[in-house]
Amino acid sequence: MQKMKILIIGTLGTGKTTLAMALSHETGYAYTSIDDCRTRYSDGTTDGEDAAWHHFLIACRDPSPGILEFSGGGPHLYEVRDALLGSGMPVSVIWIDMPHDLCIERASQREIVIPAPFVWAPIDYSVPAIHSGIEIAWERVWSAVPEFCARRMVFPRDLPSSEIYLRVRSNLSGEIGSLSPNDTS
Repeated sequence: MQKMKILIIGTLGTGKTTLAMALSHETGYAYTSIDDCRTRYSDGTTDGEDAAWHHFLIACRDPSPGILEFSGGGPHLYEVRDALLGSGMPVSVIWIDMPHDLCIERASQREIVIPAPFVWAPIDYSVPAIHSGIEIAWERVWSAVPEFCARRMVFPRDLPSSEIYLRVRSNLSGEIGSLSPNDTS
């Protein structure tokens, strides 16, 4: 099995965290998301946000396999790209693309508050705005870096998360073999 970094990107409410955690559980790879880094290292200030990104970039740069998750766009886009390239690991980027109405519905139901120094726009504005940023990042970065194996996976609204997981897993299986943890080959 080839060990690698797997970066899961997408707008709010696409199921990135659910998917990334399932992949982490199955592979045994460490899981790191920017939201987890914000929860662990940020206090909601700009200094806290810098600390969260510092730790996320360390995970991206680490020369061991991992499952990573963030939106895929924004001001740290190029730093994430460079850190992943600097890891020396093969990198697979999976863009989970879901209908905006479903993402808005899911994101609106969240009760977890992630510390951030910025005021967020309403969810129904943020979901398509973040998606637009990812589209630009996809063209300029994720699908443009020849060292990355980049896939945009578009799913319908009514597809169960278990089926999304199976499709992503199947898509990755050629790259990381059986996805079994602790494989030493």
